[in-house]
Amino acid sequence: MMDSFGRLSSVTVLLLLASCQKASGRQLRDTEGRIFLANCPPGGECKLEQKSGPQRIEKPSQALLVGSRLVGVCDVKVGEPPRGPMDCRPLVCESDADCPPAQGSKDGHCLNERCSDPAGPIGVQDSIMLCLSGTGLGHDSQHQIERYAMALNCGKPCKIPEPCPQL
Repeated sequence: MMDSFGRLSSVTVLLLLASCQKASGRQLRDTEGRIFLANCPPGGECKLEQKSGPQRIEKPSQALLVGSRLVGVCDVKVGEPPRGPMDCRPLVCESDADCPPAQGSKDGHCLNERCSDPAGPIGVQDSIMLCLSGTGLGHDSQHQIERYAMALNCGKPCKIPEPCPQL
């Protein structure tokens, strides 16, 4: 009887641990239609795994970019941090649970269908990500180069150029 109870307890503990690990993962989406599984440990950096959508061969890994208003997912070389917002696209959302957790929070913030830091100022980084959103991956096509140049000239304080999606 004790053995059955001991095995039952072990199974219960394993199931609880598995559900906790699963709960820490969340699905993220970007403006290019890609889907990522994010594992965001409390107080740690989120690890991303692309599940669907186009992928860049020369930059097969992803990392989050924060520090301005928007939260973006960036294509990076394995083990490297983002080199700038031109390889990043904004994360889209329907609720706070669709966003990576903010510092010390359970969830992030979903504002106007984009993962955002409501306290962050609108900056050039946001302008670049918004102007390049929906243009595909990278920043090498003529259209992307024009959008990038427009985004860089958002002024002080930064105002997202009119042809680009707005916050």
